[in-house]
Amino acid sequence: MKIISKIKLDNSFYLFLILIILTGMFKEFSFVIVLLIFHELGHAITGKLLKWNLVSITFYPYGGVTLFEKLENSSIKEELIILLMGPIIQIITYLILIYFFKYSYIKNYHMSILIFNMLPILPLDGGKLLNLILNKKFNYLNSFYISFIISFITIFLLILFCIFYYHNLNLFLMSIFLIFKIINSLKNIKYNYNKFLLERYLYNFNFRKYKVSKDIYSFYKESNHYIEFQTEKKYLKKYFQS
Repeated sequence: MKIISKIKLDNSFYLFLILIILTGMFKEFSFVIVLLIFHELGHAITGKLLKWNLVSITFYPYGGVTLFEKLENSSIKEELIILLMGPIIQIITYLILIYFFKYSYIKNYHMSILIFNMLPILPLDGGKLLNLILNKKFNYLNSFYISFIISFITIFLLILFCIFYYHNLNLFLMSIFLIFKIINSLKNIKYNYNKFLLERYLYNFNFRKYKVSKDIYSFYKESNHYIEFQTEKKYLKKYFQS
């Protein structure tokens, strides 16, 4: 029940729901809702099992976003597990639905949601997965900026696809909506990175890797750093005191 109480609908979702009702596709859309709900529950329940604090599950026209109160320095492995459990639970839900309901469009909706959600676009699961993979190779900021660039390129190609080939108004509107979400994530990067640094100053993380960093903007996730011949703790203490 605690998880259900965290579910909410974005205002844009209500507009999308009205359009669905007006077009007479409420029965078809009900299967989409079921797939989306269980997808997000896959994220939420897995996060709760890993002791993550669930903040909300918000549904938008393009899908859902499960938000946790997590550290910026949280385990990449745990993030990956939580991320992948969404699509896995959706696939299981689809197999159950298709067993009881022999509608061909259920498969179409399932594949559309799955493929769209795994596109390398922030804040979709595919964009988050891309960012996690990049964090293994690049520092925190570079991982984000590469993800940001790839997200914009993918959105641009998706819009061109909608205009010149696949004339689908819903997909086009969702693409436009995602542009604003990507821009918003770019606006928040300074805040998120300062949070990332502050956590490393306040808490003790038992990272096994050590790296020599040229400046404070080159820190990696899951690594300790030496900067200007100092441990990062000492350097961050001076940084925040100043």
